[in-house]
Amino acid sequence: MPENRPDKRRTPKGHKANFRLRESGFVPPFEQVTSVSVIPFTEDGNMVATDDKRGKDLPGGHVAEGENSPADTAHRESLEEAGITLRDLRFLRAIESDLYGSEPGELTYMVIMTAIVDAIVAEPLEGTRHLMTVEEFKAEHKSLRLAMMHELIDEAYASTFG
Repeated sequence: MPENRPDKRRTPKGHKANFRLRESGFVPPFEQVTSVSVIPFTEDGNMVATDDKRGKDLPGGHVAEGENSPADTAHRESLEEAGITLRDLRFLRAIESDLYGSEPGELTYMVIMTAIVDAIVAEPLEGTRHLMTVEEFKAEHKSLRLAMMHELIDEAYASTFG
């Protein structure tokens, strides 16, 4: 398993933020990316999910010091949280946050990527790995932004399986 490194940018506690799903084609500068999540599909179109306080969730987390791309974070988080390796990893969309301020240089981003599961190689470091259909995931994920999550899942599925 990868070494444990501190987050590149820590999230302040007690701050409120607004989130906005950016348009397709918008790719944020990596220095403003604070976290990455992956929508991982198996060859047969099922998803790999993890456990979270919101129910089932996507593998993902904060960018760690020393990581140089969203792909670095996606590969590490997928291995840590789901015990999977990825192939055909690609950028899907970015979610913009004004947690640190609303000026262009203060905005931060969560990058959403999608991939095919290459292999299940280990047990997750924490929690449980779940193989489930897209509809099962949608029913069991509990987010404050369900419509946004459903849009991202549908877009990822369509871009992967047509």
